[in-house]
Amino acid sequence: MNEKEFFDEKIIEMMNQVEQPTVPMDNHDAEEVKPEERTIYTGLRIKGEWVYFEPRLFFDEQLSMMIPTTFTNMPLEMAKIKYPSQQRPEIILTDDTTAINLMMTHMSEAMKNEESEAVRDQIMGMMQRLNPGIKTWESGVEVVSDKNVAYVAFSNPVMDGKLYNLMYFLELNGRTLMVSFNCKATEMKYWKKAAFEMMQSMKLVEVNADEPSTE
Repeated sequence: MNEKEFFDEKIIEMMNQVEQPTVPMDNHDAEEVKPEERTIYTGLRIKGEWVYFEPRLFFDEQLSMMIPTTFTNMPLEMAKIKYPSQQRPEIILTDDTTAINLMMTHMSEAMKNEESEAVRDQIMGMMQRLNPGIKTWESGVEVVSDKNVAYVAFSNPVMDGKLYNLMYFLELNGRTLMVSFNCKATEMKYWKKAAFEMMQSMKLVEVNADEPSTE
């Protein structure tokens, strides 16, 4: 398989994927916080229910990120149905409905910190050529934990409607880390704030180049 074929296969896999308190406040305390001051660190009221978040570690404790306390690993059998590619995301976290998902993949492709935006644009360009129904809502670059995080928010059509996606790319130990959050487009107004704050909550610890990674 040549380099172009390999990269095209990676894009198809991504298309398949697209389908500081650590103790939550109690409901009484959460009600005391003004709506505009509520964050994932205080708890967010989403569709009439309080959603609380906690820091979790990934990739041999190299990445910390605030995640809803109710999110669990998607069962393998369910993952095979939703993401049939054998190269499905390494990590798939989901809520109890399996309709709100967070996925992470530490790709084999080399990447430098300053290349995150170019990687995002190249991948999105190919995705849009493969699926013209993708509509980009916004994109940008934020510095999170001293890393350039290139993000893009977009919607894509699925059989029962549309999905809202927040996808972002950054460098971790010289390789591309791709993270993707998705939910139904009709749920976007409830989850958009949480999705962006989760991205901004990332903390990364680099493995010393002289030390072998345990991945």
